[in-house]
Amino acid sequence: MRQNPGGGPGKRNTNMIGISMDSGMTFSIGTAIASLTFFYAWHKDSKETTKQIQKLETEVEQLKEHKQDIRDLKREFSELKDDVVNMSNTLARVDTNVSHLMKQQQHNN
Repeated sequence: MRQNPGGGPGKRNTNMIGISMDSGMTFSIGTAIASLTFFYAWHKDSKETTKQIQKLETEVEQLKEHKQDIRDLKREFSELKDDVVNMSNTLARVDTNVSHLMKQQQHNN
């Protein structure tokens, strides 16, 4: 049997609940508990990281769709602008033709 430091012969090293343990055994249990705690914390962090990655991937997809929508709108606005320019040119020609007709009518009267 081991002796406790400062204790008499025959005394055993006991924990708080009175179970005798060797100090090497206590270290092993402590290491196992620490390892399990570390694994649990890592696993929990890993799950949170996975959730964050999934959320970010979803946001990226939404941004890609938004970007495509903006491109489509830009293309449509460009087409509308071209149509407005064509209408403006057509109206300018009509105005010019009306002005010539009015001058001819005034000239004929």
